[in-house]
Amino acid sequence: MLKRIEQFTDSPTGLALAKGGSIVLFFKVLGALGGYILLYSISKVGGELAVGIYEVAFTVVLIGATLSRWGLDTVLVREMARDQHENLASKTLYLSVLKRVFILSVFWASLTFVCASLLTNLFFKETPTHVLITAACSIIPFTLMVLNAEVFRATGKSLLFSLNQHGTVYVLIGIILAFVPFPEQYTAAAAAQTSLFLLLGISGLFFLWSTVYILNTMKGEQATTQGWRGKLFSLGTPMLISSSLFLVISWSDTLMLGYYLPEGDVGIYRIVFKIVTLITFTQFALNTVVAPMVSALRNQREELYEMAAKVAQLNLYTAGPTFLLVLFLGPFLIGIFGVENPVAAYPWLILLAFGQLTNAFAGPVMNILNMTGYEKSARNTMLVTAILNVILNVLLIPQFGPLGAAIATTITMIGWNVWAALLVFKYHGVIAVPFFTHIRRNEKG
Repeated sequence: MLKRIEQFTDSPTGLALAKGGSIVLFFKVLGALGGYILLYSISKVGGELAVGIYEVAFTVVLIGATLSRWGLDTVLVREMARDQHENLASKTLYLSVLKRVFILSVFWASLTFVCASLLTNLFFKETPTHVLITAACSIIPFTLMVLNAEVFRATGKSLLFSLNQHGTVYVLIGIILAFVPFPEQYTAAAAAQTSLFLLLGISGLFFLWSTVYILNTMKGEQATTQGWRGKLFSLGTPMLISSSLFLVISWSDTLMLGYYLPEGDVGIYRIVFKIVTLITFTQFALNTVVAPMVSALRNQREELYEMAAKVAQLNLYTAGPTFLLVLFLGPFLIGIFGVENPVAAYPWLILLAFGQLTNAFAGPVMNILNMTGYEKSARNTMLVTAILNVILNVLLIPQFGPLGAAIATTITMIGWNVWAALLVFKYHGVIAVPFFTHIRRNEKG
């Protein structure tokens, strides 16, 4: 084992992936633990119903945050990574993006606030409107916190990037809910709304602190390349579409389950989904480190080959065993969160686990496309997949319930990962799939 570790870190690429990825992975695990504590705490206070209410409301926050960033966070990572490679600061770019994202977040938060009653009637059965009003207010600080996290990602500050993720916020919320005594008459909706209040306050504090820190570190020689001036939105729009479509694929099952079924069923499904995301922990960590590396190495083919091989190796050693562990312990893991009949939900876990394994083994394919000028190809891939996902959810959920949602999600997740991997091979001759990294395209790309 020690020999394999030495072989993996014998190059600058492997060392960078291992160092940065291990930090992000640690905090990803910590954040996920907080997420599980949060789910456990909410379920202890308000049962599966409270989990369902919170997950649907948090979906609204995620949608608002994605639309507010408008793909500008990805533009920020790409441009700042290149400036960082030249040891230049990007204060003007950062402030320009921050201003636009803030204005957009206020707009989407206000729109959600006004439409709270309509959305409540659409996605909830027995939940008061004020839950979504709280969610609307959370959009602004949550969006800005996530944007600042991307600045740390672009500049290679893996520790600070990890600290400013909503996983860290989950840790704090989960701990507070776990140790604060709630009265017995506390309702499921009240438990969910308390979590949203904490999300609002904690993410706001993280944003204020990170903004001060970022501005203090952006001193010195500034980048003079301003190819982004006057076209930030045009650069960000394809990436917005890709991220929005990814959000559709990731959360349309939750919203549609909320539309067709009671909140309790949504809560069980989201518990299962959270469990299978254990499989992609390492992939998430690698994506964080890989994106700025790809931007800097976009014209260096051999370095991209090496990076792909290292990523595939890490995914094989981490995602594979985790996948088997999740399958083996599935009913036990589901039962930890208070689900009365975990065996009934086990088939959902099996299907979703295969989708997550494909996601992990495909590697950082969307990051490679977005960071090397092929963001339109990434957008088109996600567009077709999102449409397919919505159609499958509409057809399968009314007939099969959460099992139908699991089928739809798994089919589309496998589909877009395979197609995106083929596109990466077409454009760059790179494959990051375990056992296939030796395959290279001979002609120059």
